[in-house]
Amino acid sequence: MQVPAVIFTAPGEVKIREIPVADPGPGEVQIRTRFSAISGGTEGWVLHNRFTWRPSIYPCVPGYQRVGTVTAVGSGVDGWREGDTAVATMGCWDVEPLPLWGSHAALANSLQENLYRMPKGVETIDAAGAVVEQVGYNAAYRAQLSPGDWVVVFGDGLIGQHGAQAARSRGARTILVGHREHRLALGGEHCADYAICEDTETVARIRAITGSEHVTAIIDTVQKPECLEAYLPLLEKGVGQIVYAGFSPEESWASMTLLHQQELTTHYISGIARPRMAATLQLMASGAIRLSPLVTHQVSFKQASAMWRMIEDRSEPFLGIVFDWLEEG
Repeated sequence: MQVPAVIFTAPGEVKIREIPVADPGPGEVQIRTRFSAISGGTEGWVLHNRFTWRPSIYPCVPGYQRVGTVTAVGSGVDGWREGDTAVATMGCWDVEPLPLWGSHAALANSLQENLYRMPKGVETIDAAGAVVEQVGYNAAYRAQLSPGDWVVVFGDGLIGQHGAQAARSRGARTILVGHREHRLALGGEHCADYAICEDTETVARIRAITGSEHVTAIIDTVQKPECLEAYLPLLEKGVGQIVYAGFSPEESWASMTLLHQQELTTHYISGIARPRMAATLQLMASGAIRLSPLVTHQVSFKQASAMWRMIEDRSEPFLGIVFDWLEEG
């Protein structure tokens, strides 16, 4: 069977082409995709062969988050039936174009270990971004927090937005710091208690909000030296925490000397873990973590090349981008 997929054919080149899909093998489940969501940061690094944790291969099918309907079940699969709705993180096949990670495809097989059930109350579009939402969850739930603590999130992309949502689900008071007015407007409405544009007065503006209270934790999704220098004054020596969330292509972005001198606790967390995905899906079911209010572009998969040009050129405001695999426009 041949089905359409988004293909990174070469560095910086995005095409829509058909890929072969075989019957699911042992332990595999075949899923017809309803929605898949772009993870702009990680997929962007892959597109330009800058994702150093796993070098890119070309051609490849990118994407690691989709939701759809089970159409076939391989031998040895337990608990999945045709017609079930599944959240999938990775595709599974061994012919070109290979998956990296293979979610932007109309139909693909996935190992059952990479599937998750959608709890009652989770909207389908929200489920399409489950992995990025889990990254935000990871950041907010790694820090030691008590209700009422202040958490400041640097970075107004999806990871920062979901980190703010997850921190609020723990009872924290949250401030989102970024550079893009449209994203900060969405963040202030759907994710954080306050959303401010970063400038030379950022620390003073945050202190005006928090009063005399120190910030308990910083969620850093930017990971650049100038960002570290911006938020260090907000943290209490020997008490403050920093959670580094997401991926940075740079070998080092933080000064160990400054962190040591201030005796700050730093947290590093990455990857997809079943308990964390399950917890994220439950928060989605409760409405605490949502992708849909942050979706600025819900488009046909056929517009993938145009979406990537927009991302690269910054030709219009965007945040969440979801591919509709039933939409023919």
